[in-house]
This record gives sequence, structure tokens and C-alpha cells, in this order.
Amino acid sequence: MIARKDTKPAARAEPVGFKALMMRSSWKPLPSAAFLTGSADFLKGQFIKRFTRELFGEAEPEIHRFQGPANDRQLADLPLAVVLDELRTPSLFSPHRIVIVDRAGPFLVAHGEDLIPFLEAGFAGGYLLALIDGKLDGRTRFAKAAARVAWVVDCPQPYDRPPPWDAKMPVWDSELTHWIVNHASRKGLEIDPKTAFFLHDRAGTDLAVLDEELEKIATFLAGKGAKRVDAETVAAITGDLREDSVFLLADRFLEGRRGEALQAAERIFVKGYHTEKGALTTEPVSIALLLIGALVPRLRALRRAHAVAAEGGGPDQWIEMGLIQRPFISRFQREMRALPPAKIARIFDRLYEIDRAIKSGGDAAALIELLIVEQGDAPQPAATGRM
Repeated sequence: MIARKDTKPAARAEPVGFKALMMRSSWKPLPSAAFLTGSADFLKGQFIKRFTRELFGEAEPEIHRFQGPANDRQLADLPLAVVLDELRTPSLFSPHRIVIVDRAGPFLVAHGEDLIPFLEAGFAGGYLLALIDGKLDGRTRFAKAAARVAWVVDCPQPYDRPPPWDAKMPVWDSELTHWIVNHASRKGLEIDPKTAFFLHDRAGTDLAVLDEELEKIATFLAGKGAKRVDAETVAAITGDLREDSVFLLADRFLEGRRGEALQAAERIFVKGYHTEKGALTTEPVSIALLLIGALVPRLRALRRAHAVAAEGGGPDQWIEMGLIQRPFISRFQREMRALPPAKIARIFDRLYEIDRAIKSGGDAAALIELLIVEQGDAPQPAATGRM
């Protein structure tokens, strides 16, 4: 069947959140393009499945996938004409086609302006789904056009801890915990937030991994004719798969939570750490240097905040100086209580020594673990300033 040429502009739509969109009973009319932002690849995969089902129903879908360039220097690797040809080429088997561009950020930086007229006119039966690791720059003409005539769908990774400005909120009351509760219910499972927290505390924050673990649990419980998930079931089915981050380790260290920091460090040095760009780092020296790089600017900010507090200043001055953002004041004050000026000075000295030792062939993991043990003194009172 030859695809007809579109004569109507693409469906008009405003930027929409992933959760709100997935709750709609129907997505018709579909826009000719959708731009999926954020870091949660699992959510983007769910969107693609739903979009494909809305467009093709039970018929065999026709999908072509481009791997976008890895960085700005490789923009020419994916010319706009190649993508447009794939979108607009008639098919003998279907009136519709889906073209997916992975890692589309650099591609859109290079070709966004030229793509605008096609967004407005449509692709003659083709549909473009572009996956972006970060966000669209809302100041550009392309981003404004995309928000006007296409879908811009944010797919953020749910946070696995409560917001730092609400210290009274229980640790299990997080976005990720509630995502697990809702996702489990779609699999016919019942799980409370505390048990959901126990699950992701063991299995980690990767949504695809959590989905797999819930599938295992569902299979296990189906054999028993049950659907309620308890901690015993999670412990029996799910291994301790959690991957700590260097930044979470830095948080625990700066707050003086020695036991948790030490456990996180041990796991990172054994399992490795995925950087923000997705690369797995297993080399102890690299992990140690990443941690030092994360600690130094935060220690400098704490040192300056103590100096301001000693002169009668407080949170308002810290914010004005750019030492901390207001939502993170509670965490910042906890760090100040754990790290008075004298201890900060000692830690700076130790970081300098560790950096030199590591670069001279020292045992990076052992040196970092020793640093954490040394930081385990009981928190001392410190001036937190007037509000």
C-alpha cells in the first residue's frame, strides 16, 4: 500500500509528563513527532511500546532505528536527509512508519532549525521518535516549535530518597518507592511502600532491573497463589544488586554516617560505578579520584559557610554567596554539624595526602576506606547561623 501524503499539520500538543500521558485511555490523534527527554531509558521504552500499539494496533509495526552520534564531533554521521528519507519513503506493507533516533541530542542541535518545517507539515505517514539524554534548550526556535506541534515528554529517573529539604519525611517515602508500588500493581502484585523501599535498596535504582525483579517475584507468588509481596519474599528472590553512586557516598561521608559510607564504598569498589554518561568505571584509582573531585568543592563551601556563621550570618547569606541552594539547606546544616572547621581542615590535608599516594601507586580502595573510618567521630555542635 502506498502511503498518502499528509496535508494537515501535526497534532498540536503541549509538553506533557510521562505519568500523565500513560494514564490517558487513548493517544489519538498522534503527533508526527515526539521528543523523549530525561535519563530513564526504561520509561522511554514503555512510551515507544505504547506509541507503537496506538499506531499499529495488533498489526506488525514498521520501525527503523538510528543510533545517533555519541558527541558533537560526530554530527555529520547522521545527516538530516537520511532520516527524512526514511520517514517519507512509502511502504508496500504499511501506511505508517516509525523512525527512532537514539541519543538524538547532538543530531537536534545540528539539524533542529531545518527540521521545524517538517514538524509542522508532517512526514507523509512517518512518525519521528527522538530520544534525548538531557533536556531540550527551551530558548531555541526548535524547542518552542516542538512544544507547539509535537510532544515533548519528560522521562526522569525517579528519586530514590525523599527531598533533602524535608528531613522529617521517612526514608522510604520517595518517588522511586511509589513508582514500584504502581508498577507492581500493573503486574497484579500488592506491595507497600516500606517493602518497595527494601526492594530498591537491594536491587538498585535501574527501572529495567526493578521490572525484572518484580517479574521474578510475580512468577514466584503465582506458584503459591498469592499476590502480596513482603520483605521475606523480596529477600528470597532478589539478590543484593544495588549500585551506589559516588555522590551518594559523598553525602554519607559529609554527614558523618560512617557505617553507611563504608558499606557504600566497599560496594562501589567491588561492583564499579556507572558515571552520568553511562560508562562503567571499575578502576579503583578512577573511583577514588571521582570521590575526591566530588568532596573538594563541597568542603570548600562548608568552610566558607562556617566563616560566615562565625560572623553572625546564616542561610540567607550562604544562598546569596552561591554556597548552597535553598532546598538543600537542611542537608547542608547537617553536614556543618558533622564537620566543624578543624575537622574540615584535617580532611583537606588527608585528601591531599591520599591524592599523592594514589598517583604514586597506593591502594586507592584502602586509602578511601581509611579516610571514612577516620571521619567517624561523633558529630559536634556547630554554628548554623540565624535564619
